Amino acid sequence: MSAMVRHARSAVFFAAILPIVSLAIPSCAAGQDVQQHLRDQYRGKTFVLRGFPVGDALRYDSSGASNSASPGDWTTDGFIQINDVHLSGDRLIIKAQRMAVIWSDTKQFELRPLGRAKGSIAKKEQVRVEIKADLGMHNPSQEQIDAVVSKIFLTAQDSLGDLVPDYWKPCVGGGLKGTDKNCSFAPEVLAIPGVVAGTSDSSDTAGGSDQTANISGPFRVGKGVSGVSPPRVTYQHEPEFSDAARVAKYQGVVILSLVVNREGNPMNIRISRPLGYGLDAKAVDAVEGWKFSPAEKDGQPVATKIMVEVNFHLY
Repeated sequence: MSAMVRHARSAVFFAAILPIVSLAIPSCAAGQDVQQHLRDQYRGKTFVLRGFPVGDALRYDSSGASNSASPGDWTTDGFIQINDVHLSGDRLIIKAQRMAVIWSDTKQFELRPLGRAKGSIAKKEQVRVEIKADLGMHNPSQEQIDAVVSKIFLTAQDSLGDLVPDYWKPCVGGGLKGTDKNCSFAPEVLAIPGVVAGTSDSSDTAGGSDQTANISGPFRVGKGVSGVSPPRVTYQHEPEFSDAARVAKYQGVVILSLVVNREGNPMNIRISRPLGYGLDAKAVDAVEGWKFSPAEKDGQPVATKIMVEVNFHLY
């Protein structure tokens, strides 16, 4: 075979593979761009998980639906700080640290790494979570990935104030609007997507749905109303500690407002001064089971609005 023929065949061979190489380069570059976008957009940042799901391993399909996680408390199961995020095939993998919401010494909601007991109560490790989301596509674009992520985390179009339980809404809504100093949020928490007041009425409506209340509304004992005897607790049980607070050795007092109706039952419980770390929900659970001797006016039982303290002490 002459050198000229061998040269011609080599030229044909390289001409055949060059289009393949030129097609592969843009695909690889696009993948690198997506990975860089994930790092820039999410790594090291804090987000709020929709539904506040519990668990260390969360799974989502391409629609954003979770396959197993049950809802938890927003102060212990809502916030995460992302440590790593990357694509693996058609799956998005996020590794993060769970963050607890606490009422700090600075008199505002702040975030702290959530811990769990390790070996003994004296030792603890940080609670980490792995999130795997099936994207349902190969080589997804940045926009397609962001669309899936927006179904897992709150975005700027969402409102934390609308998503918390009713007993939280006056406190959280007022704190996010800056009208309730007992529920203020630290600036770094306010900067997290979705941490805004929302559209629901955050006013304290305790008593608004008390169908057995006096027509003039629940009385406030000691508020210039004469002849009204205060309600008295006839049965109460101690609240349970949340696991997060016990591990952190976190304690204090939660103050609740509520209406004691004419039958002596607590209704319309609201958080007036919080603690965080899941203790506020435990306080509400406990007080819902309390029993009272109702207040009286002119010898007749009447509904009254009162404040109660729920103490959490480890020792």
